[in-house]
Amino acid sequence: MVKPVLNPAPPNLPLGPDQYDRRYQDQYSNVLRLYFNQLKNALGELLGTQGGKYLQFANGAFYQDGVTTLTNSINNVSTADIVVASTADFVLSSGGIIIGSEIIAYTGKTATSFTGITRGAYGSTKAAHTAGSVVTEAQTLASASVAAPLALYKTTSSNGVALDATDKSKIVFSIEGIYNIQFSIQMLTYDGTIDNVTVWFRQNGVDIPYSAGVATVPAIHGGNPGTAIISWNLVLPVNADDYVQLLFASNTGNTVAATYPQGTSPVHPISPSIIVTATFVSALYP
Repeated sequence: MVKPVLNPAPPNLPLGPDQYDRRYQDQYSNVLRLYFNQLKNALGELLGTQGGKYLQFANGAFYQDGVTTLTNSINNVSTADIVVASTADFVLSSGGIIIGSEIIAYTGKTATSFTGITRGAYGSTKAAHTAGSVVTEAQTLASASVAAPLALYKTTSSNGVALDATDKSKIVFSIEGIYNIQFSIQMLTYDGTIDNVTVWFRQNGVDIPYSAGVATVPAIHGGNPGTAIISWNLVLPVNADDYVQLLFASNTGNTVAATYPQGTSPVHPISPSIIVTATFVSALYP
């Protein structure tokens, strides 16, 4: 339970007598002493011994890491529905999945399957996969140089900043102010061509000037995908109910924002396809 911080009211100071009076002076000093003690206690409740202990600011932290496992083995040419343990953590109704070194496009999904399958998509090579293989999410582009918003699904923290209930690419701000918005995107390609990827911010459906950046994703090498993590931050003023999106496009259209699976050599946790944080910095300037 959050303890409210009392805001001490300014004291009513006694009127001074025409001539010096010791009792008046003592009364005056006691009133001021009481007021300053109240201020000290209020600041102590607010700051704590470490400073800023009880301060709360609007913030939000979000990520996307769709991961599941393959239920049935598949050969390298099958375009039948791909059956998995669950699709619950996959945010998009159509997009891509990665199994081994193959990206597979899908146009629909059920609770336990991906449908409308295209094998060896986005420059990857068709391959057979055994039951139990890890299946991870790939946020994809429709074609080269055509932009797509990046969607999020999971919330780490949310106080005045949240994902839109229906469009998970939109980060909605309920408290106006100036925010520091940071992101990191795990880009991946199995294409043999080096790719340039452009990322930028959009606010309320309008591209934000000077918010774009271009990063190079290397081509597949030695059987390993070309990967790059793209990240920077933007300090942005927002009004209540504004929303912000991250968009990406690439020269080849084959680079995807990919959840990279947990690894064993070296041991490492899952690498989400995208992480976004938004932190309140200041009230809007008058």
